[in-house]
Amino acid sequence: MEYKTIELIREEGIALIYLNRPEVLNALNETMKDELIHALKETEEDHDIRVMILTGRGRGFCAGADLNRFMELQESDRDHKKKSRFGSLDLPRAFIQYPKPIIAAINGLSYGFGFTVTLTCDIRLASERAKFSCAFVRIGVTPEFCSTYFLPRLIGYGKAAELIFTARPFDAHEALEIGAVNQVFPHHRLMSEAKKMARQIASMPPNAVQKSKEILRHGMQSTLDQVIQHEAMVFLDAMKTEEHQLALSKLLAQMKFRNGRPHRSKK
Repeated sequence: MEYKTIELIREEGIALIYLNRPEVLNALNETMKDELIHALKETEEDHDIRVMILTGRGRGFCAGADLNRFMELQESDRDHKKKSRFGSLDLPRAFIQYPKPIIAAINGLSYGFGFTVTLTCDIRLASERAKFSCAFVRIGVTPEFCSTYFLPRLIGYGKAAELIFTARPFDAHEALEIGAVNQVFPHHRLMSEAKKMARQIASMPPNAVQKSKEILRHGMQSTLDQVIQHEAMVFLDAMKTEEHQLALSKLLAQMKFRNGRPHRSKK
């Protein structure tokens, strides 16, 4: 597929997806939505891809949904013959169900959808220039993209309520302080640090990484007893894989080399 509003680059087991409408601060429109869904499916099916980085071109990460979409929605309400796809669950499900780790490299303005999409990512790294806002109530709508699920779990109910009800902007350092991002970097280092982390993840056994993501997500919505059972089941399945045997053999060989003597079994 030839992409018009995003850019997909493959690099050493890493898929880099750039939101690419810099003239409107990478605001989300229907074309970008469709292209993101396609790119997620394409990279999921590519076995050479082990981790994804999501970032933006230009000075913004994503300014939210293109406000022209709201006007189109109002028009569709007046003209029932015109079917609106606004509010579709396809894109949030594509992100939530993506089995490989996603790193959000937040390079600038991250408002509305531009903020909530980062919450569905596994790791959030921010430039010191990043600015955030859960801006929905400002235009008379409510939060979306599963943000009312993820945000309170990341930063607590009280802080989430404050940010949602006031729609106030906050900077990268406050985002780090409240737990909305993992790390903050000088702007010129953001992508190199994101790629460094992605390469480290990509160097790990891929099945183990993906299964670890699966049980982390499962654990967020399960009872403790359900978590214990699910973890045990996935762990035992992982032990049966060739990937586990190879990784274990490699680690034992490294330990033997570091010890400077051959490993001898006791009789």
